[in-house]
Amino acid sequence: MDSDKKKMIIVGLDNAGKSTILLTMKRQLGPHNFQELQPTKGLQTEEFETDEMVYHVFDFGGQKNYREKYLERPIYFASTDILIFVIDIQDDKRFDLALKYLDDILALINDLGEKPDCSIFFHKFDPEISDLEEYQKRSRDLRQRIRQIFKKYSFSLKVYHTSIYTVFEKIQVM
Repeated sequence: MDSDKKKMIIVGLDNAGKSTILLTMKRQLGPHNFQELQPTKGLQTEEFETDEMVYHVFDFGGQKNYREKYLERPIYFASTDILIFVIDIQDDKRFDLALKYLDDILALINDLGEKPDCSIFFHKFDPEISDLEEYQKRSRDLRQRIRQIFKKYSFSLKVYHTSIYTVFEKIQVM
């Protein structure tokens, strides 16, 4: 890709908030934008531009049948500059599944010889739960588990708390 164009992939389980995050990145914040959101079917691509960069975005639908297809086709992950993996912090029943999927994706990207900047978003870390010990513990435990996964790879890593209610605020936690 051009030096002024970056390939960004947004991936995670279904209902994690990937498309919502994409809307906020594009500054499409009207209530109608969020009300009209439907689950992403398959792989959606689009471009958006900021003052600094043009992003070619791949928004991966997170339903099981799609996830399996992506993992069978590593080419989807070729030339990735930025990987955003989204985990719904409120969906603790699926943390194991999300982390396995993350590890599978990282292994594919590693095998391709790519070195993307990786960001993990603990999404839906909403104001009414952000100070609760239960969610602080979930965040700490997830960060520890993610560190273990990333020890196998030489990718950069940043972890953020994100919420639709604080759309311009990403709180880096690792």
